[in-house]
Amino acid sequence: MNVAQEKTKSVWMNTTVVQALPLEGDTSADVVVIGSGIAGLSTAYELIGRGCSVVVLDRGRIGSGMTARTTAHLATALDDGYAPLSDARGVEIARVAYQSLAAAINRIEAIAANEGIACDFQRVDGYLVLAPVT
Repeated sequence: MNVAQEKTKSVWMNTTVVQALPLEGDTSADVVVIGSGIAGLSTAYELIGRGCSVVVLDRGRIGSGMTARTTAHLATALDDGYAPLSDARGVEIARVAYQSLAAAINRIEAIAANEGIACDFQRVDGYLVLAPVT
């Protein structure tokens, strides 16, 4: 299902963001990023920081896909825990997955600080609660 057709609404879906201009004419870049959600824009940000020229393309508004449905909460916890991942792929892969998530959170915190982004980033305790059995 296309995320835009889902019935639930998040606060981000009613948040005004800058409108991107349509691509007009021919252009060139070192890299073309498809998607202007958090993953695509983060990728573009990192590439630009490494000296690449980047064009970002999207079929919709900036951040209007899966990113619009996020809670904007960052966590190293996995919904099903690390045991199923460890069982399926091994302890080393589970460890690397945790380290990758932790590094991503650290990077987001650093970018917010370095760029002076007033996003209320803060580290707080998290709790994993089991869903009721039906």
